[in-house]
Amino acid sequence: MKGKGSTKSENLARLKDIISLAKREPSMSRREIAKELKVSRNTVDKALGKASIFNEETELFRDQRGDILDSKVALILKAIDTKKVSEAKLRDLAVSAGILFDKSRLESGLSTSNVSSWCAIVAESHRRKPEEKGLENANPARTGETVDVEPQ
Repeated sequence: MKGKGSTKSENLARLKDIISLAKREPSMSRREIAKELKVSRNTVDKALGKASIFNEETELFRDQRGDILDSKVALILKAIDTKKVSEAKLRDLAVSAGILFDKSRLESGLSTSNVSSWCAIVAESHRRKPEEKGLENANPARTGETVDVEPQ
């Protein structure tokens, strides 16, 4: 909170300004407070960290974080309508679908990685006979077969 050449009284005044603005405008983020008062966000964090009322709010958020985030997710999902989906770019739709799929699996206690799929593929490949695997037509360098090459 100490700036170059700042006196104790200037630092105290800055601390009071930060706390006062945070109380007056509780919806302002710490970043917005820092911009408004022309101080660093770190200065705002330190100032509000010293104000016990904001420590209680932080603890309350930590205790209710799941409910708060769930309500924000519901708000966002309600805002997505057919028109917005039809106007969205294919890439955005694909990314969104993938994220929602992963979150759904995570919530269901299922794997969100492809490890189980790969394990099944590898296990199946070890159970099959070489001729069933199609190795007779495979690249010899990858199957361990040797090929005589005559110099040209």
